Amino acid sequence: MSVVEILAGTYEGAGEWFDSSGKSSTYSVRQTNSATADGFEITFKHDFADGTVVDARFQMTWVAPHIFRVSVAGAALGYGYLLDGYCHYHLETGQAFVEASYRITGDTIDVFGSSTKNAEGNYIAWKEVLRNTRQTMNPSSAIAPMSQEQRRPTR
Repeated sequence: MSVVEILAGTYEGAGEWFDSSGKSSTYSVRQTNSATADGFEITFKHDFADGTVVDARFQMTWVAPHIFRVSVAGAALGYGYLLDGYCHYHLETGQAFVEASYRITGDTIDVFGSSTKNAEGNYIAWKEVLRNTRQTMNPSSAIAPMSQEQRRPTR
């Protein structure tokens, strides 16, 4: 299984941010990662404690083995890499320089990131813990006996 396949799925969890003025707060996250024909895509929704909502969609397009370009709505904004269960990218929005890292461990992704400016102009850093929302199977029921109908040969 490729790292992109391991990263793929819908994840939910929580995050916490800290800025250079001393403020901090929490937020909930829903993120979907999916493979595309030429790379992968990350979409997320952040619901902040103050009621603010942020939706984003990033397209990662392979430019070399392990190296991708980051685009938003077709505009190239940065680059990143995907190596050994670890994904990192940076982008420049014109207003700020943003970087994010994803450490993949089983069904969990730990996200760490920072930006040179938040909405108030302060440096900001964050951490998120996201868990895959796919249904996990009870190991005792993973292999069920075949029914009579399933045993019949197909023609």
